Amino acid sequence: MAATPTRRKKRLGRYLRELREAAGLRAVDAARKLKTEESTISRYENGIYKPAWAAVSVLLTYYGAGDDAEEKASALYDAASVSVPKIRIPADSPKVFRELVNTEREAEALYILENTVIPGLLQTADYAKALFSTGSDVTTEVDELVDFRLERQRVLTGPDALELCVCLDEALLHRQVGGRKVLHDQLRHLLELVEQPNITIHVVPFEVGSYGNMSGGYQVMTFGDEGDADVVYIEHAAVGVWVENERDVRHFQATFEDVRATALNPEESAEVIRAHVRRLSK
Repeated sequence: MAATPTRRKKRLGRYLRELREAAGLRAVDAARKLKTEESTISRYENGIYKPAWAAVSVLLTYYGAGDDAEEKASALYDAASVSVPKIRIPADSPKVFRELVNTEREAEALYILENTVIPGLLQTADYAKALFSTGSDVTTEVDELVDFRLERQRVLTGPDALELCVCLDEALLHRQVGGRKVLHDQLRHLLELVEQPNITIHVVPFEVGSYGNMSGGYQVMTFGDEGDADVVYIEHAAVGVWVENERDVRHFQATFEDVRATALNPEESAEVIRAHVRRLSK
């Protein structure tokens, strides 16, 4: 199986490259020091492979790195060593979607603007099944997709839980995906989720009128490291699209902040959701 570059390994590799270049050394020099190939140093520095700490220690000494540099390299090495749980992605998933799943697992924070359906990371099994079943009668495939969606939600729990902030159009609280009971249980699930300190939900009320990007939702992902640029993912019916141009990303971020400023605050949003739960309980 081919090695998989991750952002954590890339951070370590990028730092090692910075130290090497600051010392005025070439990749071939580092390779000779470790008695390895120049291509191996390249794989280290590009985050494809994580070197053994013994190799890192030799390179730090060779680069003349001080105590502060060694401490930072050690922290980056430990972070790169953290095992991220594998998620079994359906075999026929497009490449761009696979990238979305892997990027979610490495992101520090995720900001979602949604005006069509409850975002996948917040869906109940029944809500997800109702969505996947639309226009499909292949039960086994639907069940597999639902299981996969629930597995993705693990990024919201644990010591390194993803910080999630969502702006939901109020219309989603009315659309009875799967029927009245499914929506009722889905909204109750939202109320349970917002009890987690890493999850925030804002409802955009009808009174706001037009706002932001009403042609569709999108996600902004940040990584908490100046070397990792923020990215935007726009989901379409067939395949998603990544936006990485810095100016375009800033536009989407500004739009999200504008929408959040006009939306209800978390407490008001929770009360609106509770009101819909009560309505659906009757």
